[in-house]
Amino acid sequence: MADWNFHQSGNHRYYSQAAGNLYQAAEILKAIPDIPGLTYYVVDTPDGTLGRDMNGFYTEAPIKTRDIAAEARQEKSDAVECSSLTEFGNMFQNQVAVAQIIRMGQYARLVLLMKCGNCNYESPVETQAGPFTRECYYCGVENQCHRASINVVSESGAIEI
Repeated sequence: MADWNFHQSGNHRYYSQAAGNLYQAAEILKAIPDIPGLTYYVVDTPDGTLGRDMNGFYTEAPIKTRDIAAEARQEKSDAVECSSLTEFGNMFQNQVAVAQIIRMGQYARLVLLMKCGNCNYESPVETQAGPFTRECYYCGVENQCHRASINVVSESGAIEI
């Protein structure tokens, strides 16, 4: 594993490195043990940047969803239904954080693990309410998924993510 670049801003600690594709980024981030508060890990790839903090995976800008640099792209390109969408980390806190960031007018999407209907690899993907399509980070096959909307209620009111 490559060395992490470190940067500190106040109490916030940031670690970053580059990887060749999103599969490698996901594997690097999955391998990190428990992450303390105010600590953020990001891995930059040609298809976007994937991050992880104490709540789970996150993105700060859209990740490419088509024609990604898959680890072992399949010749067959027929779309499949994803097997599942599951959480990684503290889903309640992750939902609250996404809602707060959206409320501040910044980019945020709920990141869930999409289990590929072709190879069963679990790719951390940005999700949206309703139907969406994402490519598997490992085999590159398009997965069609559906996520229900989530209402996050706080003292500032409800927001749908």
